This record gives sequence, C-alpha cells and structure tokens, in this order.
Amino acid sequence: MADENVSPPPPIVMLPWHDPARARMEAAVAGSRLPHAILVHGPAGVGKERFAAALAAALFCTGRGSSLEACGECADCALSRAGSHPDLHWLRRLEDKKSISVDQVRETCEQLGMTSMRRGYRIAIVAPAQAMTPAAQNALLKTLEEPAPRTLLVLVTPRPSRLLATLRSRCQRIEIARPPVPAALEWLGRELGGPVPPGLLDVAGGAPLRAIELAPHFESLEGQMCGLLEALVAGRSEATATAADMMGEGLPVRLDWLDGWLGQLVRSRMLPTGNQLTVRGGAVLQRTAAEVNISAAFRMMDRVREVRRLLDGSSSAPQLLVEALLVELAAAFGRAGVR
Repeated sequence: MADENVSPPPPIVMLPWHDPARARMEAAVAGSRLPHAILVHGPAGVGKERFAAALAAALFCTGRGSSLEACGECADCALSRAGSHPDLHWLRRLEDKKSISVDQVRETCEQLGMTSMRRGYRIAIVAPAQAMTPAAQNALLKTLEEPAPRTLLVLVTPRPSRLLATLRSRCQRIEIARPPVPAALEWLGRELGGPVPPGLLDVAGGAPLRAIELAPHFESLEGQMCGLLEALVAGRSEATATAADMMGEGLPVRLDWLDGWLGQLVRSRMLPTGNQLTVRGGAVLQRTAAEVNISAAFRMMDRVREVRRLLDGSSSAPQLLVEALLVELAAAFGRAGVR
C-alpha cells in the first residue's frame, strides 16, 4: 500500500532552524497563496521529514492561531501525532524495495482526488522523493498538471537534481538548511543532557539530527579512527590494512569522520597564529595538523567526498576506492606526521 510506513510518525513540532521555512509557508497561507506542490530539500539530518509532518499537522489543525504551528490539543492534532490522520498519505519505499513504483504513485493520486475525511486539506508526503522511478515521477506530474482544490503534495529529498526537471519546475522549493554551529551545539546540549563531545557535529556534517544518531557510538568511533589514521600517517600501517579495517556497514560513518577531521584541520590552519583549534588525535596527528600543506588538506577533503558519492552510487569495488583514497592521504600527510 502507498501509505505503508514502518517507522514511527515524525513529531508534529518543527525544530528551531525550521523557522525560515515555516515563515515562508505561513505567509503563503495567510495570503491564500499556498502552492499545490512543494519540494523540501536540504542535507541529511536536518529534519526535512519532520518539517513536512509538522507542516501537514499545522494545516490540518483546527485550533491554531495565525502562526502555522499545530496546537497539539485538537482532534486533528491527536490524529497527526498518532500517525493516523486520514487525510495524510505517506508515500515511501515498500519494505525490501529500492524504489517507489508507478503503482504506488497512482494509488496516492487517487487518494488525493477523494473527498477529505476531515473536511480540510488532503496532503501527500513523498519521502525520499528521489526514490521514485521515472515512470512514477511522470505519473505524479500528471496530477500536478490538474491539481484538485485544497490538496498539497510535499516532495522530500536531499537530492533535487535526481527528480525530473519538469516535476521540479511545478514545485515551490523550500530549503531546510543546517543551523549555525552555535545554535546547533546549544540544541544538541539540551537533547543530550550535557556537553557535546568535540567533533560530533563535524562528523555529522553540521546536521543536528545526524549528530543525535551518532552520539551513542561516537566515543568508540573516535578512538578507532584516531588510531587508524595515526598509524597510517606514521607509516605503522599500510593503506590496504587500514582500508580493510574501515570496511563494513560503518564505512560511510568512518568516511564522515575523516571528512570532519580534515575540516577541523583546515579550520585550525586558517585561524591566526596562537588561536588555532586543537585537532583531535595523538601526537602524530597533532604534528600533521600543524605541518601539512593546507592545499593538500583541501584536496583530500574533495577526495573523501568524491569517494562518498561513488559509494552512494553502489560502486562494485568499495575497498579499492578506499585503498586508493588512503594511499593518497598517506602520501600527502605521512611526511608531516613522522619525525
């Protein structure tokens, strides 16, 4: 079924850094200019699906004031919070499927064309939208060409470029950006109930919800990666062995760690003398941070991100990609790290 959703419903309250996006939608509602389709995009871990769910709850809400925020107390809010609002349809990949099919889209379009069960909006949220097949996107396009009154289609994706240009052109784009670092750290401190581990937000790419996911395992990740990287740049380990240690389900997170460490290194070098940040790691990594050519650091950041993109594309030789990356890193940083 199109509405199959194996995960708990997202909360119906927006996050602090959603305010700019909420304000845009609020102005559209106040001016009777709410579009029939919006494209919610931004990096992973900033709460795009949460924004979509909270927006839907606010539009359904019968107890809200002028602000586009669900009251949390009316009957519609209770249904939204339980994930059972009859006029909200989630369109996701079915279990064990890699894509959203044309049949799922057609079913959802039929539901949007029906009479509202609660005499309000009918809303469909497609997440992740880039998982739709080309045929599914074209089927959705037909609905957007002749939208029914008081319907809203919300496409949620970190990669808008993977959607058909004709589909994107019919959506109002709403960006959910990463919050400023101080605001993100303040929110994380409240959520974690204590100090935020150094480097956690870097590894999460500045995305607070991603940081929350990583937090329980961050200490062990930090220890493992500092040890592997220090052994590599000091010449105590070969790239082949290091790559083998990095493989497995945790490889994307380990590459995120490396990206975050390189970013911290670059920032430390760009600050005025005497104000440098302390780069995480032991004595070898500290020397590396102080002496490595900053152009090499930027180049390695680009290479890490390139490998991530290739792996996201289901590369058939992930270990060879990681080995080649580590060979370059050892060549660029090894001389600085050994004395």
